[in-house]
Amino acid sequence: MALTGALFAGVSGINANGNAMNIIGDNIANVNTIGFKSSRAVFFDLLSADVGGTKVGLGSRLADAQRSFVQGGVETTNSPTDMAIQGRGLFVLRDTAGASFYSRAGQFVLDDQGNLVNPSGLRVQGFGLDSAGNIDTGLTDIVINQTVVAPTPTSTITMTANLDATATTPIPTFPVGVPPSGLPAAWFAGANFSTVLTVFDSLGQGHDLTYLFRKTAANTWDYRVAANSGEITGGTAGNLQQVSSGTLGFNANGSLNAGASTITDIGAVAWANGASAQTITAANINVLGTTQYAQASAVSVLNQNGSTSGVLRGINIGIDGTITGQFTTGGTQPLFKVALADFASPEGLTHLGNSLFLESQQSGPRLIGAPDNGSFGSVLSGSLELSTVDLATEFVKMVTTQRAFQASSRTITVTDTLLEEVSNLKR
Repeated sequence: MALTGALFAGVSGINANGNAMNIIGDNIANVNTIGFKSSRAVFFDLLSADVGGTKVGLGSRLADAQRSFVQGGVETTNSPTDMAIQGRGLFVLRDTAGASFYSRAGQFVLDDQGNLVNPSGLRVQGFGLDSAGNIDTGLTDIVINQTVVAPTPTSTITMTANLDATATTPIPTFPVGVPPSGLPAAWFAGANFSTVLTVFDSLGQGHDLTYLFRKTAANTWDYRVAANSGEITGGTAGNLQQVSSGTLGFNANGSLNAGASTITDIGAVAWANGASAQTITAANINVLGTTQYAQASAVSVLNQNGSTSGVLRGINIGIDGTITGQFTTGGTQPLFKVALADFASPEGLTHLGNSLFLESQQSGPRLIGAPDNGSFGSVLSGSLELSTVDLATEFVKMVTTQRAFQASSRTITVTDTLLEEVSNLKR
């Protein structure tokens, strides 16, 4: 009885260590698999038997191939759609039937429909963003196609200039109101200095606003803002039409005297192209920093917040998973935020192959969130997470497993010899 048990103990050792060699072989085979998490063999001893009042073991078994979700190394690539997770979390993928899968492998590309997909065609999931970068949708496919960004009408103007303190008061003075047809030159004859700013209407069309400055007294300047009359409903092409006016006062040291200055609204300008009437309120017109020094008049800052419409020409992905579109206008706009999933026990996920995992009872329910937030790791664009396989460790395990396999087989050989001796007792 005892010798027979030794035979089966040897068999159990052969089976357990043979399966362990399979795990080692799988690890070594996936040393170059992106996002691969290596496994280790977990052995349990078998229930011991009571032989003559003594507990005798009956061998071993392979209890589990335990996958270790430790951080892998990161390599840099030339593709901005490649992503590596630094920290906890897995990418969320969906097939066309809506089934969800999870992966650490971030080898993503855009398909012919603009979907961000993995090599198997599964679609990467994320959150839709509004123009301010706030999440405005639940989980959805990340689709990056020839997106056209809507124009932004100008609503703020910032101007910083120096007006020459040595300038003399010119003649004639500014005309008031709409200039007579054919006499736009009179507007310029009454100005010491002028500059042009392009603003954008609700359709994204640009309109030049001409700023004209005229010194009226010591430390006092009047200004006029004029637009091309031909671009205004009822106007005449070739003329300038006043859309705003005001006064700039200065202190004796050349700094702007806000109390002596009057800034007025621009508008409402009824553009002839059908765009909405445009108003830029005085509160959104910033001329702080304008000076009056004895230097040539010049503008140092002239900005506005409007833009025309544009077509997507590229993307970049931040560490928080925000996918930002770069448009032909030179502007940018947030489009999506990559979603990550985390589990109480990622080691309990069901491994499907193809670098994919499924949620299971052992893993616990998924927690969905955004990268670089809470317990979720950050996303590194243009990078890939390497396999966690350590070849040196695997080779050492291979040697010890081989020896254990050989020793188990030797147990069977020796036990067979002992049984043969027992059989010879009758001779």
